[in-house]
Amino acid sequence: EKEGVHYYYDDTILVLTWKQVIDRVMYTISEVKIAHPSQFRRFLSDGTFGSGKLYKATEMAADVNAVTASNGDYYAYRGYGNLVYNGEVKMAGNRYLDTCYVDGAGDLILKDYGPLYRKEDVERFVEENDIRFSLAFGPILVENGKVVAKHHYAVGETDRYYSRAALCQLGPLHYMLVTVNRRGQDVTKFATHLKELGVDKAYALDGGQTSTIVTGNKLINPVDYGGERETSDIIYFATAIPEVD
Repeated sequence: EKEGVHYYYDDTILVLTWKQVIDRVMYTISEVKIAHPSQFRRFLSDGTFGSGKLYKATEMAADVNAVTASNGDYYAYRGYGNLVYNGEVKMAGNRYLDTCYVDGAGDLILKDYGPLYRKEDVERFVEENDIRFSLAFGPILVENGKVVAKHHYAVGETDRYYSRAALCQLGPLHYMLVTVNRRGQDVTKFATHLKELGVDKAYALDGGQTSTIVTGNKLINPVDYGGERETSDIIYFATAIPEVD
């Protein structure tokens, strides 16, 4: 049971976004293929770390001309976790949160919380693995095609039924942004359905009212409480075709 597909296609990117009922809850899925890893990006409000400003995901997506976008980790709300932006370690001290690193090839590198939390260790890891940016929320949901979701976790009330969001990778330069709304699911159920969608890796983003998918500057998923929550960051996919004035 799918609802109308929103799509965008040019020589550098293909995006298909649709809504689908799975296990009696509403999933919104944005599947993306890009030509070059540089088209996969993270944007912090006002383009700077720690700006203190909050915006709706639709506003930030329009600012950066995103083809499709999702909320990120709402880093400004917590102030801890390993956060890399434009190749620089902006925040470290990660004793609680799994981290999703994105490398120069556009691949997700998923790391459990714990081993990497001192800034010098994170900086070494970033340099050795050509990390462009990271997300600090979690938990890791799927790794190597297996469900690995932690049912007890520091954030996100993982064992309860809430709206959720995830960043997933299916293969090289091939991704899915996914939300589940309308009563939501616990992380194990969510991860199980993501695995059934064929993803190899999946990582939980900030959920609840923050869970957002925006395609073509339009809010696609039915967000909680009928309106977007202002947040501090998005992840998005862009075309590599230059804008013509």
